[in-house]
Amino acid sequence: MMAGTHLPTLLKRIEYFLEVMKSHGNMLAVTHLILDLDTILILVGKGPRDYTKVQDNALKFPASLYHQAFRAFWIGHSERCHHLFERYGEATKNQSWGSKHQRNFHLLYHGLNSLQIIRRTSVQKTKACPGNSLDALKISAGCSHWNFRNKVHLMEAEIFSYEGKHKEAKASYDAAIASAKCVSFVHEQGLACERAGFHYKKIGDKKNACNFFNQAKQCYTEWGSQMKVDSITRRLDAL
Repeated sequence: MMAGTHLPTLLKRIEYFLEVMKSHGNMLAVTHLILDLDTILILVGKGPRDYTKVQDNALKFPASLYHQAFRAFWIGHSERCHHLFERYGEATKNQSWGSKHQRNFHLLYHGLNSLQIIRRTSVQKTKACPGNSLDALKISAGCSHWNFRNKVHLMEAEIFSYEGKHKEAKASYDAAIASAKCVSFVHEQGLACERAGFHYKKIGDKKNACNFFNQAKQCYTEWGSQMKVDSITRRLDAL
């Protein structure tokens, strides 16, 4: 999912390996595969939009918090997403390099989600999150330009948009879209297009807003997320 793999194809692979792991009695793998399965079912529009759905035996694993936060992000439950990402960060901060490395891939979602909350509230604690996420993403980009360049650009674009720096925001949105496309992160290309659409809608440029929402819809279609396609369709109808 982090790489933007075609979701219906990924779903088939997970269903196959889930049966294999069940046949071998590997219940640890089964638990984590079911988390993946339930998340993908939500994204492809085949499952209820319930970000909380987690089996009891999965609750002891930090991955359950990640999946709940990731689902809440894409569904649009900002406050719950923020709370869950905070808990996920606390649960994994002292774990192995592998867990820390994995967590770096989700800094973008935490940072973007925090900005959504800041736009609506004045919670002081949340205000540091976007800048902290951007700083951490820049460090990660220094280690893996390929994985994190687009994330840095999108986080910068959203911060510029929030600050009213429209020229800088435009350049950063364009860079985020181009760099995500370059590495085939179609889900994050769609996300960058979607956020650009919101930016142009906010400043009253309906033509560009419509253009970017349509690009986002195309990306989400390619990703295989019917839930997001439907969401963008509603945005377009409301313009």
